[in-house]
Amino acid sequence: MIESDASSVPDPGGRRDQAELPSLDELRIALRPPGLPLPTPRDVLAAAHRVSDLIHAERYREARVLTDAFREAPAPAADRLALLRAALHGAVLAGDAQQLERDATDIVSVLHRCGHREQAAATVAVLLERGPVHGREDRAPASHGRRRGEQVAVSPELLAVVRGLEQTTLPGADGARGTAVDPRRAVVRLRAALAALPTVHELILGDPGTALRLRLAQALEAIGDADGATTQALDVLELVDQQEADAEEPLRDPARTATAAHAVLARTLGVTRPLDAARHALDALDALTEVDDPPLRIGLITRLLQALMAAGATDQATFTAGRLASLQRTLQRDVLRTSALLAVAAQRVQAERYDAAWVPLERARQIAREHRDHRSALEASRLAASIHERTADHPAALAELCRLAHESRWLAEDLATPAHERAELVATQLNAHALVLRRALDLGRTAVVREAAEAIERRARPEGGRPLLPAELLWDHRVDARVGLFLGVGEALRRGEEGADIAAYEHRRREAMQVIGQVPAGHDARARYWAAYVDDRHAQMLADRDEVRSARRAARRARDGWAHLGRGEDLERTEALLSRLGTE
Repeated sequence: MIESDASSVPDPGGRRDQAELPSLDELRIALRPPGLPLPTPRDVLAAAHRVSDLIHAERYREARVLTDAFREAPAPAADRLALLRAALHGAVLAGDAQQLERDATDIVSVLHRCGHREQAAATVAVLLERGPVHGREDRAPASHGRRRGEQVAVSPELLAVVRGLEQTTLPGADGARGTAVDPRRAVVRLRAALAALPTVHELILGDPGTALRLRLAQALEAIGDADGATTQALDVLELVDQQEADAEEPLRDPARTATAAHAVLARTLGVTRPLDAARHALDALDALTEVDDPPLRIGLITRLLQALMAAGATDQATFTAGRLASLQRTLQRDVLRTSALLAVAAQRVQAERYDAAWVPLERARQIAREHRDHRSALEASRLAASIHERTADHPAALAELCRLAHESRWLAEDLATPAHERAELVATQLNAHALVLRRALDLGRTAVVREAAEAIERRARPEGGRPLLPAELLWDHRVDARVGLFLGVGEALRRGEEGADIAAYEHRRREAMQVIGQVPAGHDARARYWAAYVDDRHAQMLADRDEVRSARRAARRARDGWAHLGRGEDLERTEALLSRLGTE
């Protein structure tokens, strides 16, 4: 079973990778806020970047004002298209139907004016499929420059590429706003776009291959494919290096593309290669000196802190946590602050500064409660349970573990939870209930033991539908629950609690042995362990009740089981019990 704080507080003695540990001076430079106010964008491409930053920071009105200021400014068609796509994204997020129509129409107009008539026609088709003019063909974006009755042929390959370029910023078929597009569909669409791109490359304005690959990396990350996302992001960085060296057709915004790829790698490498993840986070932060995008900046610093913690870089993590605790206040929306606050709290727990950890932890919990953010509430309970366990406040730890089990169950059953996360959440729920069961046994809370065991049974029962976890793991949890009930009744019987009798005790013991006998193929050793454990505890109970003959038989079964498994310490304890019980 996992420890209650396993995923929140990385083990400082864990695996280290080969990247160089960042110095405190590097961190001081990277964690400086941008110099505000930022200078006015020099051209349309710089304006497109600033508009994108403002939209990500949810400053939609400022983004619209800046878009309108540069909408008619002289610029290459590719730069103007970048500005309009950013503006379209902002209009989607803001729910501004009028601006949606205007930006979509202008995108098609730009493509027509620069001679990319096929891409313009494909863009209209994509907008009609699922865009701001969905179901309103009478108000489709104007096709300027096309003679009445003229039809432009659009190949399936061109449509596939344009879907990859345009549709990720448009509402979904269910009316979902912004980028709330099913990432699994996005992956399929982007793979199709990359596969089709070589055949229609000359029909597309600019070179979208790198942008499509970057979006694919982000979509793969969203579906939980960290390895695939890492591979695509590394390919993007390699392409950026190649295109920067290409004098004929250099990438127009290499720094932006590279920064986004570094951000993906900072997230996907955090567990397996934490120092590499920290390096990528620093590379991305170094490129944000003239970017006012607090959500991006705080997100990167949060990942940097988590990577430094995973690498056991105590001094660097302490410094970063201090800066993050201050910088997270720059976020406009409280709901965006919880990840940063929880990361700061986790670092303080790792540093054994428990009193200091409660400040950001309780603030994160308050925000999560106000916004019904069950995911953050789960992490807050995990951390709180860890603090209580470390400070030996076992009743409080039990309460937090119960909250952890509740939140993980809620998320596992939420239809909005991505499929790839459900198995992990179910495992978290089962492990939390297992820890509740053990702590309740220690505290003599028989009713809580029963509730935890019943919850495990409901989640791990073999007839409970398509299992998310391996059968052997579910079986192990069911055995754990039945053994816990057996031990709980035994302790209640020992204490003389009302309703606890030998018949109930024997019933629970037989139930436990019955489930142990349902062992999946290939796990006989685990079944022998459980059987020996039950016999061992049964022998102790009988010995305490002075039922010597029955205790002796149970102890012999336990002794044989421990001997077969080669568990010397358990064998010695059982032999000592048999010596006390004497011979027949």
